[in-house]
Amino acid sequence: MISRFFFLTLLLFSGFSFGQDFYVSNNLGQDTNSGSESAPFKTINRAISSVNPGGTIYVMQGIYRNNNFGSVNVSNYTNMSNPHVVTINKSGTEGNYITLRNYPGDLPKIEFDGKGGILISNDMNYIIIDGFEVEGPSQDINYDMAMDNREYKVSVAEDDDDSTNYNHNYFSGKGIWGGYGAHHHIIIRNNIVHDTPGSAIRFNDSDHITIEYNTVYNATWWTSSASSAVVYAETISASESDNGYDIKMIMRGNIVYNNWNRIPFYVTQLPDNSGNTNPNYGTATYNSILDGQGLYVTRSDDNYNGTFLFENNICVNNGKNGINFDNSLSASAIYQNNTLYLNGVHEYIQDLSVADGNPAHRGQNVAGIKANRVFNATVVNNIVVTRSLDAAPSYYQSGFSALQLNQVSGTRIANNNIFVNGTYAWPATDTNNLVDVDPQFILPPNDTEGPIDMSSADFSLNENSPAINAGDFNYSPIYDILGNPRPALSNAISSSSFENSTGGWSAFGSTIQSSETTSRSGGSSLLVTDRTLNWHSPKLVLDNLLTVGDTYTFYVWVKLADGVSGNSQITIKNTSLNTYTSVSSSTLVSNQEWTLLSGEYNYAAPDNLFVYVKGPTMDQGGGDYFIDDFSLVPQGYPAIDFSNTDDDDVVDIGAYEYVNPSLGTTEIINNQFEAFTYPNPAKHYVSISNLTIDDRILISDLLGKNYQLSQTQNLEKNTIRLDVSTLSSGLYLITVVNNKTNRIQTLRLIKQ
Repeated sequence: MISRFFFLTLLLFSGFSFGQDFYVSNNLGQDTNSGSESAPFKTINRAISSVNPGGTIYVMQGIYRNNNFGSVNVSNYTNMSNPHVVTINKSGTEGNYITLRNYPGDLPKIEFDGKGGILISNDMNYIIIDGFEVEGPSQDINYDMAMDNREYKVSVAEDDDDSTNYNHNYFSGKGIWGGYGAHHHIIIRNNIVHDTPGSAIRFNDSDHITIEYNTVYNATWWTSSASSAVVYAETISASESDNGYDIKMIMRGNIVYNNWNRIPFYVTQLPDNSGNTNPNYGTATYNSILDGQGLYVTRSDDNYNGTFLFENNICVNNGKNGINFDNSLSASAIYQNNTLYLNGVHEYIQDLSVADGNPAHRGQNVAGIKANRVFNATVVNNIVVTRSLDAAPSYYQSGFSALQLNQVSGTRIANNNIFVNGTYAWPATDTNNLVDVDPQFILPPNDTEGPIDMSSADFSLNENSPAINAGDFNYSPIYDILGNPRPALSNAISSSSFENSTGGWSAFGSTIQSSETTSRSGGSSLLVTDRTLNWHSPKLVLDNLLTVGDTYTFYVWVKLADGVSGNSQITIKNTSLNTYTSVSSSTLVSNQEWTLLSGEYNYAAPDNLFVYVKGPTMDQGGGDYFIDDFSLVPQGYPAIDFSNTDDDDVVDIGAYEYVNPSLGTTEIINNQFEAFTYPNPAKHYVSISNLTIDDRILISDLLGKNYQLSQTQNLEKNTIRLDVSTLSSGLYLITVVNNKTNRIQTLRLIKQ
């Protein structure tokens, strides 16, 4: 699916002061024109030469190609490095971004057969790229071509003739990228990038980059550069004063599928921080393939302290992991509410290649979420479905990994996820996650050995899905991938009544579990057992929850198990400084009634912390105890009243928040929610949701021709399903009209 809520995007930037806008039309424009809407430029680069900070370039329908497009001759290696289609060589300023975007209702196409589609030149900042289709030449390349090119690359590197230069960018062209220079404050959103021989979207040496709501597929097949589909590499802080622990690098709401490597890595010199200790790695004789991830972060500067956020992404059938974060020693990552399905397809692709008579380039059996050689890793509310061991090739002895957390030097959190088939790493267990339960997607795609057809896939949740109301509120986006709001408690920074799980808490030298033995509200609380030392307790990691300089109030209720007596206390451990702070006084608690502990804490510096609730000391006899109704709120706010919260209104696991049909369309529209289409692009059927009984649907192409399509209504779910199989491939407009409410909304549909 590629349904998007563009109004959210506009709201984010409504405070900008805009410069002069320019328009581009390959079909109607001339570069000698003024660049106005009625007299557009012909080329995008001409508009870039005129735009200033705060300005927007609107690109109209058409195909925009690089110079010398179509001149490549692989047989004699002619014109193998054609220029980029678009080069952005200007910067915006803070609050005045330069925006390159589609003209409303249009889907301009960038088509390249050289270095790439859209390049942002070195040191260009404050730029937005929004609403393009970018297509590379991968469909015109095959395995033999790409391997011959690798051999030529090796021969050039080993040639003593200094005049020989390898520049075959045709086999490594990228869709949207920043070259290998520094950038900051770049936003790449709402684009469709596909069939790029190298990465689809990539930024090196950059900071404050957001890649969101893009659809990426069939990328990185033919490069020998060990690429992945969407990449942040060698991230470095934009300035020393900006090297905090905040979330600065974001991959959000992207749909990333069928991306893998076919060609073994070759490079003349490895990066110093490659992380690979194999002396043969990247050499001419190297035959394995270790890349082809969906979303990938690697080799961040060793002193980069920022946090990478992966949320609401859908990663399907990629060569290796769906999401991989490695070799970033001081950096942290939060993986929340992503849906990963049947990744780790690399070996199946090799099976097909071997069947075609090619040698096998084997790799690793990884297929889910990975963190390796990083500082902190928080993995919460994700659905990871891998292929079963029975379906794995015979040379896989242990199946696929759904979660790997290796050499994480700081905090590891892994709770409230769904893991199906694959193995998973501590601290994930079958008590704080759902293991081998069917997430019950509406319509997952069929499992095939090659590319998966996503045109009719629907990863939203069936009404009986175990992912519904099973997430951890403490780590959750405000919206899901479609823009539906996720449940939130007013004023809460973090909270839990432990109704469905451990609520994001983990064991600190003890054993914890959700228990129905007693509760202050609802039907469950958190039981703490197996204590042998005073500090054995439950803990909640506070990383990325607090703002430096602010003061917070903690509330938690405590009750002792039968036969236990003693005190309890809220304490914070600063893991950066290895210091302890008492938030509440040590308070006598009871096994007969619940006792409230409360206290305030000022977050003075960007250190890593966790809070824990101590029970009776060993000289008091130790023993088991319960905690319930925990609230962390800004100073001066009351605790959450859990008796007034809706037990059924809890964050869901995965990229989609289930929308109960009984809520009704009127309520959704009053909260600014618009109709949306899914899947998009579509091949056979498309559904339009958030409709009323009075809405009319009109379908037209860009020339204004109207189409009558077979449709099925489901008014209980406010949805109409259209049969688009008879439409030719291209862009169509779906208009929702309601004369009673004066509602008119136009949606884009890409027919495959």
